[in-house]
Amino acid sequence: MKYYTKIALQHLAMGLIIPIAIIWKLQNGLTVSEAVMTESLVLLATALVDLPAGFIANAINNKRALIVGGLLHLVGMILLFLGGSLAVFIIAAIITGAAWAFVSGADEAYLHDDYIEDKTMYKKHFSTVTIVDEAFTILGMLLASAALVFNSSLRMLFLVSSLLLAVHLLYTVFALPRSKVQLPVTHSANIAGRFTWAIIKNKEVLSIVPLMIAFAFIYEAGRPLWQPHLQEIGINIAGFGALFALFKLASIGGSLLSRGRDFKLSDLVLVFTVMLGALLAFGLSFKVVSIVALCAYLFTENYFRVYMSTALNKAITNNRAAVLSFGSVLRNGVGALIIAGMGVVSSVSILLALSILVIIKIPAIAYTLRTYAAAK
Repeated sequence: MKYYTKIALQHLAMGLIIPIAIIWKLQNGLTVSEAVMTESLVLLATALVDLPAGFIANAINNKRALIVGGLLHLVGMILLFLGGSLAVFIIAAIITGAAWAFVSGADEAYLHDDYIEDKTMYKKHFSTVTIVDEAFTILGMLLASAALVFNSSLRMLFLVSSLLLAVHLLYTVFALPRSKVQLPVTHSANIAGRFTWAIIKNKEVLSIVPLMIAFAFIYEAGRPLWQPHLQEIGINIAGFGALFALFKLASIGGSLLSRGRDFKLSDLVLVFTVMLGALLAFGLSFKVVSIVALCAYLFTENYFRVYMSTALNKAITNNRAAVLSFGSVLRNGVGALIIAGMGVVSSVSILLALSILVIIKIPAIAYTLRTYAAAK
């Protein structure tokens, strides 16, 4: 229960500011391209820090890594609360990206290695963690909408989020059980060596790198552009929290569908077709069309995410953790480059930016489908 409380506090805090983060930056004088650039820096920082963070976590133990990540998250959120200039938002983005790098791996490692005794129950516990994560993110989004309806300022939402992250950090320090003593074989130097060997020497690993890159192109959706476009087509910012909660429910629907059936080539073709069409439809300046399009996109995206995870785990037979970390680095790095480019193009037209995004996704989708067909 203690670990679930930690997850609830963290994602409640994030849910409060997710729907309005870009709008807040625009209100602080940033242009759309500058605001999008700071979001790309989050991904880039995560990509650069991801592997070192994993090695550090392995050396200092999982709980201490979670404390480092929690502290960085708090500092990043306080800087967002202060706002005021592009420089502050850039520093906040870098610190937040580093925070996600520490938290993303250590969270799962702590759950598996330290929190649960019966390792056969990991899937059940991880599923519960996912439900808690989604539920409290949605709750945060709905509370954000409610606060804005009663004329609360955006700054106040960042203040409340900072306070929640402070509680989250203290809870992690004082309430979570300690990490267990690790075996010598898991020392960070050994992990680094195995990782290097896997990437440089193992041809099987190298053979799936193109697939990882293809998945990275498919996964990126230009999220930082969504909030400005929704505002441009006349949706009141007070409704953003409820709207993003709806999007979150659409994502959960995609996850549930993927659990209930086997992956088929025809399903993937349909999913990718809807995904591309939804991005283009979102670029049109019609409220209902844009909202339905985003719901459809997020539904298919989560279906794809489950397929992506399943495909990579099936393709990787050695050094699984290291290779999946490498895949995360590729995904975040490619995403950062795409987002930065879209931010520049969107100053001309968001529909143009989304059209270019669709065009660069098509070869990646074709490669993924060909790879899937060949593997059958």
